[in-house]
Amino acid sequence: MIRSFACLALASALAAQVQTTAHVQRSTLGTNGNVAPLGCSATGLFAEAHSQILIPAQYLPGPGAVLLGLGALGRSSAGTNTTLTYGLLRIRVARTTATSLQATFASNLVQPQTLLDVANLTVDWQANAFTPITFLNSYVHDGQSSLVLDIQKIVSPIGDAGFATIQNSRRTDLPRMINAFGGAGSGAHAATTASVLTNSPISLELRWAGFGGARTPTVQLKSDPTAAFRAPFGIGNPVDTIVQGEPGALFANFESLVATPGVAVPGLIGQVWIADPILFDIGVLSAAGQHTTTQVLPNDPAWIGLYLAFQSLLIEPDDEWRLTNLADCFVSNGL
Repeated sequence: MIRSFACLALASALAAQVQTTAHVQRSTLGTNGNVAPLGCSATGLFAEAHSQILIPAQYLPGPGAVLLGLGALGRSSAGTNTTLTYGLLRIRVARTTATSLQATFASNLVQPQTLLDVANLTVDWQANAFTPITFLNSYVHDGQSSLVLDIQKIVSPIGDAGFATIQNSRRTDLPRMINAFGGAGSGAHAATTASVLTNSPISLELRWAGFGGARTPTVQLKSDPTAAFRAPFGIGNPVDTIVQGEPGALFANFESLVATPGVAVPGLIGQVWIADPILFDIGVLSAAGQHTTTQVLPNDPAWIGLYLAFQSLLIEPDDEWRLTNLADCFVSNGL
């Protein structure tokens, strides 16, 4: 739960109508972590940091989606809930066509928008759950650009345990996250150049809505391992395809072995991100505006390393045809 002195009226009005995308997966399990973006160490080593994350366009919703906040997955080294106070938490966003981040932070932020800039923000981090952080300003997505998230933080050390945000995707094919960090008073939150390039971005949940209280359709994947310390999307493990949108909308779920650059199709809102799609489920979204389809990956070593891409088409009650973002994974050995 987040406690702050300000609240965005738009976010409050749409709180019950938020859809989410996951970067890059929904799984809440994982042991790998990164302290820099939002965490800290018991010694205060990471009390200050400046981080950037590049989210490619295919993982973002269609045009008009309004970004209201994010959720991060984190826990203390003891595996328990943790409360942190941020002396500063500043989050900015910028559109980009770049496919990687440069080491100089400003080079990656062209015409940035400030979404959050607060002091003395207390965040109650929940172990093994995405903890939401609500922005004070919103960003309207154009449906075709990639997105750079810029995070600057100063946080008080918690003394008896470290806290990290989880990296559970093992996706070395994604753009590298960049970081600069230091102890209290180091000025690292204002660093202009990254000192560390990290292969895997932290696991994030982006929280979206549409204009006028409408919903924006999204799809995401979840694959929690069936045994402790096993990787998601392993052979023999279930994969949930989670579609969100307007209640009562007709949905069609497609999967493919091939992702493609975004293609606009007349009559459809959004872009096509997969080639040679195969329909694997069709239905109507519930009154909550969500549907989950569960498939089990074959327990066959020949599947290890296989790329799977997912996208959904929604026909909404007002007869608008909308495409979701792309969600994808690589099948692992489960270890």
